[in-house]
Amino acid sequence: MNKQQLTAIQPLHVFDESIFETIVDDLVTKGFSIQENGLPDFITQALLDCQRSISEAEYKTAGIGRAENYKKATNVRGDAICWITGSSQEGALWLAWCEAMQQYINRSLFMGLFSFESHFACYGPGKFYKRHVDAFKGQGNRVLSLVGYLNEDWLEENGGELVIYNSSDDVEGTKVLPKKNTLVVFLSEQFPHEVLPATRTRHSIAGWFRVNGSVNDNIDPPR
Repeated sequence: MNKQQLTAIQPLHVFDESIFETIVDDLVTKGFSIQENGLPDFITQALLDCQRSISEAEYKTAGIGRAENYKKATNVRGDAICWITGSSQEGALWLAWCEAMQQYINRSLFMGLFSFESHFACYGPGKFYKRHVDAFKGQGNRVLSLVGYLNEDWLEENGGELVIYNSSDDVEGTKVLPKKNTLVVFLSEQFPHEVLPATRTRHSIAGWFRVNGSVNDNIDPPR
């Protein structure tokens, strides 16, 4: 998909904000938002085009922790990831759409979202990500998490659900099938979640909005 095609579908940096409004309303009332058609078709297609252009070698086995605490832990998570830098037109469109969401949420909720980071994730059959939280209270600056799905013709028997838990005591949770165009947004510190094993390869995109973790005027951007 070239720039002319992208612009013909949707003028760059001008987006329909109705889905952002719905997300904001859900964040206020319950802290998370599940939208089965939350990803516009032109965004999903751009992501699919971008994902299909990535070679297998560009995907890296995911791990847990950051910086000196980073380590691979296949007993905890089994996905492979590829970070989105915006170097492709399709990736840049995705980041622009997320920036528009960030600006809308900041205008509406004054969350002070400062930056955004995102990657593709690929789970092979049987792979999973055990229950975890994206940020611990007072220990990180990821405040809002986002997950989008790129899987066509996904059926309930394929498994691979995202399960969002309301609290550390919740054992049932809310299950989300990873169907194409589905978008999930939730407060990073408040909702433990996990990815269940699937019977087929499962593609998604994950992202995090962060607040500024500056110390002594040193800006702390995404790593």
